[in-house]
Amino acid sequence: MKKKGLMIIVGVLALVLIGIIVKTKFLGRQGPGALQVSATPRATVFIDGTQSGVTPFFNDKIKAGEHTLKLVPESTTDSLISWEGKINLLPGIITAVNRTLGSSESASSGEIISLEKIGRKDKSSLAVVSMPDQAVVKINGEPKGFTPLTIDDLTPADYQVTISSSGYEEKTVSAHAVGGYKLIINIKLAQQIEGIEATPSGELQEGATPTPSGKVTPTPKITTTPPAKPYVEVKETPTGFLRVRLGPSTSATEAAQIKPGEMYPYLNEEDNGWLKIEYATDKEGWVSGVYVDLIK
Repeated sequence: MKKKGLMIIVGVLALVLIGIIVKTKFLGRQGPGALQVSATPRATVFIDGTQSGVTPFFNDKIKAGEHTLKLVPESTTDSLISWEGKINLLPGIITAVNRTLGSSESASSGEIISLEKIGRKDKSSLAVVSMPDQAVVKINGEPKGFTPLTIDDLTPADYQVTISSSGYEEKTVSAHAVGGYKLIINIKLAQQIEGIEATPSGELQEGATPTPSGKVTPTPKITTTPPAKPYVEVKETPTGFLRVRLGPSTSATEAAQIKPGEMYPYLNEEDNGWLKIEYATDKEGWVSGVYVDLIK
């Protein structure tokens, strides 16, 4: 006798995943699992070493259990790396995988989103795991803690989950928590390279700061004479300079650019891995702690 499966809905913002609505039917207790895969750029999908299609990919008739998933970028003009990972498909449950394939592992990002049955049918729960760990988790804009994070007794509803870490690109997932299920978000953040900026012509240029008018003005040179302790010393960066921002976030306005080896007074303020410095006389700003050494 056929049993009608549950409708599982997992919605994700456009930058992460397109909305997913899956209705599965399965026989008995051990029915198939469902898998949806998207990738940027388009990629060939391999499941357990067998070529299974291209992204966007969906199959709701995959045997439940652990599988090896591999994504190989179709583009041959860009130097992009493949991705491979383990996924665990549960009967009647969809697992959604999204990857942004970069030129290196540190430049790549992605997430695996799945559901797991829990005891209470009137409540949901949320588990967030990230790479790197100790990333900040915000739910509907409110800080909730650091990864790995589990929140129990969650009311079934739509939630916006934001994961951020200093030196990495922030990601936001908008998902619907289903009663009787734990929503599991396993996310990898791409490392952010400070100092790359586009000129008005679209070309990349180092050592210049864009103004609101679109003009490019040179960054003032700062002395490398050690100030009184505590101070920070700028480490080597991929592009040869580091941005100073007006707030402790990669989305904050850029105030200046400073060079490796330069040293600046530390103002004894830290916020989620960002350090506040005096980058010029009577001018304060924030720098990522990933790219500076704090000298006390």
